[in-house]
Amino acid sequence: MLASSLPSIPKVLLLTATILVTATAPAQAQKCGMAFAHQNSRQKSVLHPAAALRFRNCDAREYYDSVYTRETEHFQIFYTLGIGPHATRPEFVDSLAVTLENALTFHTKTMKMRAPQGIDTTSHYQMPVKAGLYPVEVAEIDFLRDPRSVLKADACNGCYGVTYPSPKDYHKSEIIIDNDFKYVPENATATSSIVRDEKTCTYPTSTVEQNSTAYQYSYNKEFAKGIQVTIYHEMFHAVQLQYMDLFNHWTYWIEASAAGNEEVGAPDIDDYFLYVSRFFNYGGTAIDAIEYEYGLVILYLYLYNHVDKHFDKEIWELFETKPNAPFKENLKKILEKRGLDGDSLFHDFATAAALSGKNANAVSRARWIHEDQPRWAPAITNRPTFIDGSEGQDKFTPNIPLYSLDFYLGGIPDLDEYKGKATALVFNGEKIGIREIKNTASVDSIIKGAFFADSIMWVFSSFDNPKRIPEMVKDSTLRAFPMPWRGNGSLCFTPLPESKKFIEIRNARGDLVLREPYEKTTHCINEDNVKSSMKPGVYRFRAGARGKTEKFLVVY
Repeated sequence: MLASSLPSIPKVLLLTATILVTATAPAQAQKCGMAFAHQNSRQKSVLHPAAALRFRNCDAREYYDSVYTRETEHFQIFYTLGIGPHATRPEFVDSLAVTLENALTFHTKTMKMRAPQGIDTTSHYQMPVKAGLYPVEVAEIDFLRDPRSVLKADACNGCYGVTYPSPKDYHKSEIIIDNDFKYVPENATATSSIVRDEKTCTYPTSTVEQNSTAYQYSYNKEFAKGIQVTIYHEMFHAVQLQYMDLFNHWTYWIEASAAGNEEVGAPDIDDYFLYVSRFFNYGGTAIDAIEYEYGLVILYLYLYNHVDKHFDKEIWELFETKPNAPFKENLKKILEKRGLDGDSLFHDFATAAALSGKNANAVSRARWIHEDQPRWAPAITNRPTFIDGSEGQDKFTPNIPLYSLDFYLGGIPDLDEYKGKATALVFNGEKIGIREIKNTASVDSIIKGAFFADSIMWVFSSFDNPKRIPEMVKDSTLRAFPMPWRGNGSLCFTPLPESKKFIEIRNARGDLVLREPYEKTTHCINEDNVKSSMKPGVYRFRAGARGKTEKFLVVY
């Protein structure tokens, strides 16, 4: 551990903290400083001026004493000890040194991606960096020397760390990690002061501890875990900078893939659980329109475990050649390279996502997205909307945009105009049956087979080139559905031959009850007409005036 060559500063006195205002901390602090900075850059406004600069009355250099460095094979760590807002502990630095080397090995050796390049002079402590080493500063992120350059704001109010690219060369960067995993609340704060040569220098005190979203322990106390989750994430941003200028070509995949690498590289931390639960809030929303980009870690984990563990390397190599290309286009290319159909694979992902939480234990592990899936929050489902508000009319028409997925619990989907893929999950006790919907008649078959089931969840997805679900079935046998008809919703008949123009319905005595013209291969009679024409009992129908009849049952 080497002291810097900075000039000595006169004796320092730590003053007692003064509580100015008690503030309520956000439920979950901002995690990644780079995402925060880019958000501010896009909005072209300075966010969160708050306490960070309001209480600063001294030069940044006067808030710390000696700067120390720790060198590893590939990194140079800069930090301070003792007192002041940026002070950390030697054991914090020890753990950081180990994690940095482990993370670099993971990103470059295991994931086979490029190593990050470091800047020449650190942004906060203004220290020269030894040639060939990557710089990491340990500092209070809510009290940086030049926060508007690093964060595009005066403070982050809860960032674990930030990757800061050089304004001159985006390939070169540094990581700044929070010194104690405590942050300054956004609105007012406790303050502390230090005295230098009879000058009192005031700064806001970090009072709110960062906590694990999965297990709720304090990262301030379990700092080794906080270091892991931060370094694996932020270092991957430094890796991404080897392929693309992240600020000028921002994509939601930047944070999604960083969160994915964080989980794969440090699998015991599980801070991504919160991201998955929030992802389920965006059912029916195109993925490239989702505002919470961290949530797409679930797609990263699916691709990592079910397509190729090195798929993301190929994604970033494509971004390098076409930085403005949508992630979706890059994904299509790597799937086509492997002979995979994007629509089918995306639907498999949607079906797997629906099996989150306790539902995961009811199916084979081979269908899981990730080994943690039983501990995820369950997928959020819609309830089918009644057609006219009357009880039992629970038919609904799924309508989702391209590149999206959605889940419905219960009801009967009308798939006549639907474009995309669909699957039914039939819940029966602790068992789940997965039923692919190959044609419109499959819905009737599923409903009939699930008569005694607890519930049905319908899974819908649309990727790139969705097609209508076929109306015709290989089995040309005429059938009525739902069977039996119990007095709710429409009574339908399928597959009707195009050569005929009407169906005949007769009662058990053979008397003609209805003659219904039809134009499509599936024809439905509304509930009121059924009840006015048919009492409970056994009926038969056929297409046209001749040919074999098929039996159906009316019960109400």
